[in-house]
Order: sequence, then C-alpha cells, then structure tokens
Amino acid sequence: MKVGFAMTLLLAVWAGGLSAQEAPGFGRLEPGQKVLVKTVGGSRFVTRLGAVPGDSLAPSFDLATVPFQAGRVDSLWVRGHATVTGALVGAAIVTPLSFGFWAWVCEAVSEGAGCTTWGAVTAASLITGAGGAVLGAGIGYLTPKWRLRYARDPDATISPMVAPGRVGLSIRF
Repeated sequence: MKVGFAMTLLLAVWAGGLSAQEAPGFGRLEPGQKVLVKTVGGSRFVTRLGAVPGDSLAPSFDLATVPFQAGRVDSLWVRGHATVTGALVGAAIVTPLSFGFWAWVCEAVSEGAGCTTWGAVTAASLITGAGGAVLGAGIGYLTPKWRLRYARDPDATISPMVAPGRVGLSIRF
C-alpha cells in the first residue's frame, strides 16, 4: 500500500514537473532551435522553431521559419555540437602518441640505463591526453551534429508467405 502511494506521488510530481517545452513524442524542444524535418511525403528541410505567442515558452511548428504540421513528420533531427565526440577522439589520439613520446624522452634522458620512472611517463601522457581531450572538445564544439529526436514508427505489415516449396514471412514497409 505504501509503495503504491509513493509511486503515485512520485508520478504526480514528475508529471507536474514536465515543461511546456515538451511536444508530444518529440521530446524537449525550444523556440528558436534549429531542426531538420523529414516529412512523410519525402520532403526534407531545415527550419527554426517559432515561439507560441503569450507567456508560454512552448515551441510552435506553425510559426517556424518553414511552417509544418507535427502529424506529417517522419523524422525530426535537432542540431547540436559534437563536443563529446571531439573530446573522446582527441584523448584517444593524443594519449598513446604522448605516451610514446614521453617513453622516448625517458629512454633518451636515462643514458642507456633504461627508463625507471614509468609512473612519471604515465602521468605526463595522461596530462597530455587530457589536453588533447580539451582540444578535441573545442574542435567538436565548432562541428555541427544532427541528433535524431523523433522517428515515426514504420507502418510495417508482417504476413505469412506460403508458396510451392517455400514457407516464410513477408514484411512490407
């Protein structure tokens, strides 16, 4: 009983906290946000969402720079930045290269006795790799990236297929 009451209370609080910026099925969208829309008819265009007149911060599809109907959307993509991808790529490239460089420096400084400070080599390569991650994040921030926000469920039909000598399924999209 207590668990059911707690779950109901939690659901009520969560539902009350939903923003007006959430369009049904599209997730969180904001006025002025750049979106790529693919419609059912096959057309494709980029537009900025308009704002609903009044005090609401909800986005409006009718007041977008290219107006469209939500019911005709096949997929909706939101423009963002590739910051995380850039950081991962920067760290993945710079860290092994810097480890090789610092290992070479350690061997060169040790004058033939062999490198004995592998902890320092590892620390230096991780610090350099962090710098590569920051540089990659900066480059990724400058790189636009489209993220899929909504995709219509395909209207697919599955039917059995029986032919002489063959049995299978037929899937139509």
